[in-house]
Amino acid sequence: MSSEYFADDLPLNGIKVVETAQGVSGPYAAKLLASLGAEVIKVELPEGDWSRKAPPFLSETNHTESSALYLYNNTGKKSVVLDWRNSEGLHNLENIIKSADVFIEDWDIAARKKWKLKPGFFIEKNPQLIELSITPFGLSGPYSSYKSTPLIQLALGGILNLIGNPEQEPLMLPGHQPDYLTGINGSNSVQIALWDRDLLGEPGKFLELTMLETLANLHQAPLDMDGGIRQRSGHRQSPLSSTGFPPGVCTVSAKDGYVTFGGGSPAIWEQLCLMLGRLDLFENEIFSNVFENPESGLIVDHIMENWMAEKTREEVFKEASSVWMLPVSPVKKVNEILEDKQYASRDAFLNIPHPVAGEAAYPSPTFIVNGQKLKVSRSPMLGEHTKDYLW
Repeated sequence: MSSEYFADDLPLNGIKVVETAQGVSGPYAAKLLASLGAEVIKVELPEGDWSRKAPPFLSETNHTESSALYLYNNTGKKSVVLDWRNSEGLHNLENIIKSADVFIEDWDIAARKKWKLKPGFFIEKNPQLIELSITPFGLSGPYSSYKSTPLIQLALGGILNLIGNPEQEPLMLPGHQPDYLTGINGSNSVQIALWDRDLLGEPGKFLELTMLETLANLHQAPLDMDGGIRQRSGHRQSPLSSTGFPPGVCTVSAKDGYVTFGGGSPAIWEQLCLMLGRLDLFENEIFSNVFENPESGLIVDHIMENWMAEKTREEVFKEASSVWMLPVSPVKKVNEILEDKQYASRDAFLNIPHPVAGEAAYPSPTFIVNGQKLKVSRSPMLGEHTKDYLW
């Protein structure tokens, strides 16, 4: 497939997506579809997607148009304002959806009951429609009417219990990680349903996706490979098997910050000992399992930090990766990521101008086609395209 194909005829060109979902999961799913060429119409209530009010803001004077969270999750879309909570607005929404291929919403069971919207309401009017419902817990079950946040999802999904020191309370994983994972699943499920519809002749479908079940599918998070339950292990990684990670596989201090070492095999542990000039550690049984002998890990941490005391993170990274072929990385801050030469060499970020928020760097779509990255356009301002679709 030539690069010209992707320049002029993206894979989802001609696919019309209507999105009423707010926040992260649904908008992120639609953003991914937009990056593949779909026309995405973001239908917002008069007050706008709630993420428009979420800091940080890139403009001091107009927060509604400059939320970093909103700007990131809504690139490549068009914004239409209507209030579907009243009969006229719902009728207008129906008219937009009648000609759509995909509809992405996040109405929970309480909202559906209030507005009398059964799952097949829009598909009855458009039999070829793919409707994706994304909610924290689904439209059935004892939690279906509960409210949620990323913290709640991580706790119920068993992930929160793995983060932090074993003697202390669990720590929060920052951001909206469950939402983004669900959004990826949502984009994939829509594309599969479109494939079934357009190539196999199947009718439209009502797809239901939950954040909680998305986390449940990360089965290796709560369990190790021997079936045991993983526990919080602080800065040290959990064991992948009954022998555990060798000591030293952890996050430790260099001259100018932290460096993390990954791995999980005797071969990597031996290579680490060779780099440190301490093969005696590899030959000593005390250091064969840090989880059975916790003090051994502290000893190796100290040896590693002495070895790195006069080395910068970048020096450790280069030596350990290129000379000793160890999996290692400096722990980087956001500004360092933007300046990282690996990202730069692959055009991982692109600058997108916005009339209110100004120009900012955005992650580009993650795949490369024939050496080229796909381009995306800015996020829409509230109601910017309303007249194009309602009048």
